[in-house]
Amino acid sequence: MTAKRLSEYKDKFTLDGRLKAPLGVSDRKVKRMKHLVESTLGGSFEARGQLQEAMSSTDAIFNYAHLLNINLLPQYDALEPTWRQIAGTRTVQDFRPAVLWSLVSRWNETERQGSDPTPNAAPHGIAPVVPEGGVYPYAYMSGDESQAGGIQKRGFKTDFTFEAFINDAVGFIQALPGEMLNVATDTQDYDTYQALLNGIDTTVQIAGGLTPDGSTVKPNAKLSRAAIIRAIYEVSQRKINNRYVKVNGWNLLVPVGQADYVNFWLNQSIAEIQNGSLELTVTGYNPLANVTVVESEWLNDPEWILVPKPGATRRPVLEYGFLAGHADPEVRIDGATGSYVGGAGISPFEGSFDNDSTTFRLRQIGGGILWEKRLIIWSDGSEVAH
Repeated sequence: MTAKRLSEYKDKFTLDGRLKAPLGVSDRKVKRMKHLVESTLGGSFEARGQLQEAMSSTDAIFNYAHLLNINLLPQYDALEPTWRQIAGTRTVQDFRPAVLWSLVSRWNETERQGSDPTPNAAPHGIAPVVPEGGVYPYAYMSGDESQAGGIQKRGFKTDFTFEAFINDAVGFIQALPGEMLNVATDTQDYDTYQALLNGIDTTVQIAGGLTPDGSTVKPNAKLSRAAIIRAIYEVSQRKINNRYVKVNGWNLLVPVGQADYVNFWLNQSIAEIQNGSLELTVTGYNPLANVTVVESEWLNDPEWILVPKPGATRRPVLEYGFLAGHADPEVRIDGATGSYVGGAGISPFEGSFDNDSTTFRLRQIGGGILWEKRLIIWSDGSEVAH
């Protein structure tokens, strides 16, 4: 979804249909709550008193929860967490393993028909020539389950106690949205990287060998320009559905703290020595110009991983999946307060029947999906063959 500012929504109460208002919540009440919250955070003691009174004696807390969602979702859309640098997105229909469909040919790759000089070769995805009166060969749709990861339901709840409301209601209101956003994005980041890391094994480790300039790269090489050039070459020799796959851009994943140094030597152009002297000439060509460095806390020094950028291949490699109809994190509130003897209602901020607290809950449904590990290459940095 393209990020939109709150001001860009025509219906801000429902965010153009993304939100549904629960019972007791109305556009008028939410606007009143917004005014009280903004005035309180702006330093108005009068608004602060009105807010505390409303919270303790009316259904304002439910309208606050809706206001929280209204402000939370545009902020969530505008975030640029690490996982969005390395993974695309996909909507899936249920919790079963995601399936990616592709067309696979059955015809004999050495077969020639008619006067076509080109072999009907599956490695190139070429449709065969059908001679007059000839029978069309078959191709079929094949569904490949993801190689790692999948969507899950995650969430948490937090209590706003009666004591906290009395002592610092404003602090809670001010801090809650940001803290919930942190948890939601950190969770997505974790799920995406776990899908990637769970698909890594010895079959995708860098084997090592020569580079075009004659340098030798060891198996499981330490990170260097030569190692990256060799890694890209090794991936280029792998086939998927009998085809070589072109990668138009790479993400180089490194441990936290290494990006500045790696970028320094990664973005250097080739230099030549002229006439055997010390005079250097920069050619202006950098074979690694399409490599972007991404730091990740989920990698350990000295390991590194090369992953195609989202959209850099015909078929996706790594994605984050959202459950259809539940793409957004959802904040809900539990106001099971019970009743006074005699039947009078109790406000949510007087606390629940059990423990004098009101509970906020966040739910998010999604997960990282690794489709194709053969387009990933990894080194543990040990320079030892496994």
